[in-house]
Amino acid sequence: MVLSLAVGRLGLRTIIWERAPELREVGAGLLLTSNAMWVLDRLGIGNATSAAGRLIHTWQILDRFGGVLQTFTKGRDRPLSISIARSAFQDVLRRELPAEVLHLSHELVALERPPDETKTIARTSGGDSCMADLVIGADGGKSIVRKLIFGSNDLRECRYVGWRALVDHVPKGWDDGRITESWGGGCRFGIAPISPTRSYWYATENIRPGWGLPPEQYKAHLLAKFHHWHRPISDMIEATPPENILLNSIADHPQLPRWSRGRVGLLGDAAHLMTPNLGQGAAMALEDALVLADCLRQCGPRESALLNYERRRRWRAAYVVWQSRQVGRMIQVELPWLSWLRDTVLRLTPDALGMLSMAPVFDFRA
Repeated sequence: MVLSLAVGRLGLRTIIWERAPELREVGAGLLLTSNAMWVLDRLGIGNATSAAGRLIHTWQILDRFGGVLQTFTKGRDRPLSISIARSAFQDVLRRELPAEVLHLSHELVALERPPDETKTIARTSGGDSCMADLVIGADGGKSIVRKLIFGSNDLRECRYVGWRALVDHVPKGWDDGRITESWGGGCRFGIAPISPTRSYWYATENIRPGWGLPPEQYKAHLLAKFHHWHRPISDMIEATPPENILLNSIADHPQLPRWSRGRVGLLGDAAHLMTPNLGQGAAMALEDALVLADCLRQCGPRESALLNYERRRRWRAAYVVWQSRQVGRMIQVELPWLSWLRDTVLRLTPDALGMLSMAPVFDFRA
């Protein structure tokens, strides 16, 4: 939707095909960090997004006992991020788009190139078709577009899983514009308020090959896993309806030699799926959309625009994918002495130095 918004302001017509029959709330939130906020301001929707979520001024890394390992802060006039429900962000975008742009229940199944190769024909499972100057696959880590143009969609699975949920509860002390992420041995737990009355929480856990768990056991498993961690982690899990808890495998993509073929290209997770350790999945997609729109402004809806976009984006995206994977390895260490060493190094690292180390990720300007 962000790409459609950015491109629409160039006077180009767009159509969004969404395979879901409706856009509904799932148990997920987004952390739109400062680089994402810069993109939103450029598109003129920064204020609307802030109003629909919560401005975050402090981001703390804690140990499992609640001790502070590191604190990231910025001034009140320059927040660290916006914490927002995914559905609320979608609503902001939908209000900015003409109603006729979004087409639900449209699942892409085929892409064809006409004889003159100046267009691409897209076809859905329901028999609909569309001839377009460009087709952009922004359809996530399990992208159909990626599979159609490159023949495969391989994932690099990590040896840990992610839990997430939305809950109608904001713990006392977390209502002052902060989020926290607590680290233990092979686990972590994050708490991010998204409104005065709601929070998004997420967790990770190392697993063995073949590990599985039925949904009816999710809540009991998490309560047992985090029982001895600091408050209010158990409170957050306890307040969550069992049906709100989601479990997902965590993976990223090996780097592709190209992001496009002919007049078909990839954007966001479809091009460069990354682990969630830096909270950059949504931010990278927003950056992609802004840069691709600028390339279309320069070149028009041609193959050269996709090549220019890829040239400007691929190395930054590859760096963030790599950095996120490395951070995940550090967070998920399980041996007690390694966890202690990690925590000690973080405690001894000045907060300003920690902020400086993250600047290459968060200080994006197109």
